[in-house]
Amino acid sequence: MDEQQKAKLDQMNKLRRGAAIIEGTQDKFRQDGYTNLLNKYGTAQDNSTAYTYEQEPVVSDLELIRLYEGNGLFTKIIDRPSEEAVKHGFDIDYGDEDITEYVDKRLDDLDFEDKFATAEKWARLYGGSLIVMLCDDGGGLEEPLNWDKVTTIEELRVFERAVIQEDYTTMYNFHFFDTMHSDKPFGQPEYYHIYSMYGYFTVHYSRCLVFRNGRLPEQTTNSIYRYWGMPEYVKIKRALRECITSHSNGTKLLERSVQAIYKMKNLANLLSTEDGENKVLQRLQVIDMARGILNSMAIDAEGEDYDFKTLQMSGVKDVIDTTCNMLSAVTNIPQTILFGRSPAGMNATGDSDLENYYNMVENIQKQNMKANARTVIDLILKQGLIEGKIPEIPKYKMKFAALWSLSDTEQADIAQKKATTEQTKAQTAQVYIDSGVLDPSEVRSSLATEGEFDIEEVITEDDLNLPEDTFSPTEMSGTSESDDFDLQFKSEAEDGTDYGGAAVLVIKNGKILCASRRSSEGICGPGGHIEDGETPEEAALREAQEEFNIVPLNILPLGVYKSRTGSYCDSMIYFTDQFTGTPEADGVEMLNERWLSLEELKGKFLFPPFEESLKMLEDLLGR
Repeated sequence: MDEQQKAKLDQMNKLRRGAAIIEGTQDKFRQDGYTNLLNKYGTAQDNSTAYTYEQEPVVSDLELIRLYEGNGLFTKIIDRPSEEAVKHGFDIDYGDEDITEYVDKRLDDLDFEDKFATAEKWARLYGGSLIVMLCDDGGGLEEPLNWDKVTTIEELRVFERAVIQEDYTTMYNFHFFDTMHSDKPFGQPEYYHIYSMYGYFTVHYSRCLVFRNGRLPEQTTNSIYRYWGMPEYVKIKRALRECITSHSNGTKLLERSVQAIYKMKNLANLLSTEDGENKVLQRLQVIDMARGILNSMAIDAEGEDYDFKTLQMSGVKDVIDTTCNMLSAVTNIPQTILFGRSPAGMNATGDSDLENYYNMVENIQKQNMKANARTVIDLILKQGLIEGKIPEIPKYKMKFAALWSLSDTEQADIAQKKATTEQTKAQTAQVYIDSGVLDPSEVRSSLATEGEFDIEEVITEDDLNLPEDTFSPTEMSGTSESDDFDLQFKSEAEDGTDYGGAAVLVIKNGKILCASRRSSEGICGPGGHIEDGETPEEAALREAQEEFNIVPLNILPLGVYKSRTGSYCDSMIYFTDQFTGTPEADGVEMLNERWLSLEELKGKFLFPPFEESLKMLEDLLGR
């Protein structure tokens, strides 16, 4: 191609592009990426750019239930995570064994585990489900649940999304002039209409526990799934189909793996005659019949031949395994659970797969079950209070039991490590006894009371006989002696006053751990009431662990708070700069944990006992 032809070709391309621009059919302008005109890579003629995503057809509810009834693998995908989420129960400390037994009994009476598992199954199958709580509060189903008048929770009824119609007219109602008019969350319907085959009724949202299979954007292609969520089958349809058909096709390949070949002399000429085809078929039938009955065959030595050809099956297993891997990926269920396989690969244990699976189950617990289960338990506790079964409604943290159960080998390893640790402690104690630091009776007393031996708890500062100048009194206060402070605290603690509370100031780098009380009573540190049988020090440690998820160490007495008005209980105050754990407010009593200095705390709205404890600390520091 000479220069003149190239120029003519460029001119023609420009004219074509100009016409395409005018007609609006030109390709998108490329600002990055590679192109190759020789093999058409990156151009309009590249066949890889022709792939487009085509949405699967809408799946009807009837097809979903037929698939659930008839396909065992799909049923397992729906049922297994739902049952796993509830089968281990809860790990809740109510502070009273009688309360625990009462709640467990009422949960069994309500068939709680089966109801919640069923609701999650229908949520995964249809995209959503609903549990209607039948409570005795003097109102009808269409009326809001009156928590002040509710006496019992009688039953839990599960309904799938296919028979539920949410009231869209109330979903986005918002009272701009009176935002406290209703506690209904924005975007949630106020009523649900249930069209069961056993009857129709309307129920208020406050009497319902909603289960959804994920969340979808507002512009989802199917309006049915907009509020509830997408059925699991829509996401795994193609992977499930390929997995099942690959196993079926593998069985068919076995049938065709050996192909019989029959050779007949002058076969083409025979087939050209009028009855030639019938003669050939009759001959084949005779051979097959003889082979099936007599396990042998007789053919003409010169004019006939019978042979078998074996088809190669290499690669079939890899294709089937690939489809299983894809199905396991889209369902988040490992093959060890889905297909009962052993982990494959060198040094494979399957622990990582199980960890991912349990993370998915925990996500189900957090999204669908945690808040709903708390509502049921709150109603049970209220019923128990009315019936006189429990003295008061306790504070508790909603927590599911661990999903991972240790194997016998893992339990044996842990027991061996504990035994090794105890042996080391015993050897340490023997060294202290031989050195005269400890007496055998002290070790025996510790084992009798605590059930274990801890050298740090047995040896105190008094036992070590430290010299008086080891800790300088001026380090504690610039104006008073530490001995005077200890005597003052001791006299205040032993004055016969019945103290009802205890608190501890946790100090780190010159700042004090605090959080906002949920009751809007100001900023406060860890502290609370002293329970029966507790010492003030034990109460302070417990409150710090419950409210801030830490364990203070080596706490020292700071003073005694005495309420002047009687609004708050008299409390023992401690302080420390040592603790274990990461501070985190519990979200029940405390919110927004933070570290603030004394200067930063001045001028803020403080909880009165906490404010007094800060003054004690300033006095101790000599400020």
